[in-house]
Amino acid sequence: HQKSECFAWGKCLRLTRDEPPMQHFPASKNDAAGNPFPERASRSVKGSIMDKPDLTLYLGGTRSGKSARAEARVFQRADGPVLYVATAEARPDDPSMTERIRRHRARRPENWRTLECPLQLGEHIGTALAEFRNTAGTPTVLLDCITLWVSNILFSLPDPEELRAFEGAVRRETEALLDVIRSSGCQWVVVSGETGLGGIEPTRLGRNYCDGLGLANQLIAAQAREAFLVVAGRLLKLEE
Repeated sequence: HQKSECFAWGKCLRLTRDEPPMQHFPASKNDAAGNPFPERASRSVKGSIMDKPDLTLYLGGTRSGKSARAEARVFQRADGPVLYVATAEARPDDPSMTERIRRHRARRPENWRTLECPLQLGEHIGTALAEFRNTAGTPTVLLDCITLWVSNILFSLPDPEELRAFEGAVRRETEALLDVIRSSGCQWVVVSGETGLGGIEPTRLGRNYCDGLGLANQLIAAQAREAFLVVAGRLLKLEE
């Protein structure tokens, strides 16, 4: 097909009316140490996405519909237990965030397990997935969202304005998460914000945050079988 000339996150944008059907491939055997689902590991496919984990990334701006799209994909394709990983924290001084969290919780089925995890995603998700070892079907992890997680990393540092330390922390945490994604054999749906399309932030802290989030998004997108940009509830597929 004819590809667009517009590029972002190392991928090019192509308009699509809806998600294309995902190909399903049999799991191959992998007895790597530490993998809670060795019989499901290395769920790779042929072609340009060889050896990539079963990972789909949804990017978008505020209220773009990215979370709803991600949840719809899980509803449609999950064939086992679902682990919903929330990185947002409800705080008494932020009623709007509390209301947003309430709406997200109301949309989720009662049989989805929720893990609230503001930091160290790789470690905590790996521990939670071990509980699904003997369950029927392939577990699905819905992670929402990378945007707040990167913000949590930023403000966990002694000096949030030190860009090198922040980028180093983002890279380490993201690689630890990707290690779990690659070894788990689970289906993964990840949501993240795209904050880099509105111009350059006027403050140093804002610029650092956008740089860190952009780094995390690129690292995750590079491992994704499919990635979408969500605009007004519509999908733009991001090609390699």
